[in-house]
Amino acid sequence: MGILWQKCTDRTGKEYMEITGFEGRIRCLSVPREIEEIPVRSVGKNAFSGREDLEAVILPETIDTLGRYAFYNCRNLRTLSLYDGVEDYYDGVIKQCESLSEITLFQERGSCSVMKELLADNDRMLHFVLEPMGLHLTFPAYVYQFVEDVEARVLHHKIEGSGYPYRECVTRRGVDLLNYDRLFSHVVTDDYHAAVEIALGRLMYPVELEQNAKEIYGQYLEQNADVVLGELVPAGRLEEIRFLCDTLRIPRQSLAPALELTVKEQKPQITAVLMEYQRKHFESKKKGNTLSLEDW
Repeated sequence: MGILWQKCTDRTGKEYMEITGFEGRIRCLSVPREIEEIPVRSVGKNAFSGREDLEAVILPETIDTLGRYAFYNCRNLRTLSLYDGVEDYYDGVIKQCESLSEITLFQERGSCSVMKELLADNDRMLHFVLEPMGLHLTFPAYVYQFVEDVEARVLHHKIEGSGYPYRECVTRRGVDLLNYDRLFSHVVTDDYHAAVEIALGRLMYPVELEQNAKEIYGQYLEQNADVVLGELVPAGRLEEIRFLCDTLRIPRQSLAPALELTVKEQKPQITAVLMEYQRKHFESKKKGNTLSLEDW
């Protein structure tokens, strides 16, 4: 059992390997750079389509082709890692991958071509990490649908959600971060889950982040601290909560429900961080309204 492959020849006569599937079950697929000393350059058509066991995929820098429906309908696929050397991207590679949430793109050529293709291929919320620049960007979901005009006997297309304009910030050469940040006013009224992720990503990894955008993101997180902590605590996102405590002003009224939630969700490390923040900033708070570590 293991990776299935076939030997191919390109237009110049060079041999390369194409991955055609995997025999047996696998949760994390790590594609090798070469097989039998021949470079692996392609993931073939329908190679992993419909697999329910696959949760993570790691592709090497040698991959330059992703075949049609290569990972189509892999419902449990959560993470994907690849390089920007992918030049041939065919339709449906990550379509219907309902759980896919994080994609890491290593940029050796400074290209965002495959990133643009991936975003066009999946309408759900996607989080991208661009290395080595350390850029973290979240793209909201959107819905593309047709509305029938019975009287005129025509179909009109309609796009709902802020995800589409966010995707338009990505070109094959890069990401228009200025325009990306300007779109924040749209997502806050459309999808608070995405708004929280966008604000955190830009503040924690502030690549080319202008001061005005920084203030807007910070104000949003402070003013919606109840919602933000309600998202982060159950997920156990200690790093993000530490960031909030170190850089922003969490309102007093947001701490009590957040601390209660940490106890309910059994997150002792987060409890300790929030209690320390409370001690530093609200020492005058009455003892009867606080939680201690003995509550555990």
